[in-house]
Amino acid sequence: MEEVPFYVLADKDQLIGVFSNLMKNAVQSIPDERRGKLAISMRRDAGFIVVEISDNGIGIPEDQRDKIFTPNFTTKSSGMGLGLAFVRNIVEEASGKVWFASTYKIGSSFFVSLPEVS
Repeated sequence: MEEVPFYVLADKDQLIGVFSNLMKNAVQSIPDERRGKLAISMRRDAGFIVVEISDNGIGIPEDQRDKIFTPNFTTKSSGMGLGLAFVRNIVEEASGKVWFASTYKIGSSFFVSLPEVS
């Protein structure tokens, strides 16, 4: 199968931070007693490149879903709660969008959509 490159217009170092943060959160959401699964995929969608990062972690409870991109909101015992706010800011500065789907106690998927550059 031939590899097809995807191109977006965004700062390389900031994108590394975005995807590092999302993958770190995904890994940290997996309970110790569960065999972890992390999946990463990319696709084209109507002029955008969409990256999906999925895990089989604890998921996001309903009462926290509207807060997770808010600065200083965290569910962890350590950290400042800036990671997902950083992710949203960087993605939106690159004319993209970030969102998630989650099933509590089953896992979550985070999506980053950025305009494709040919």
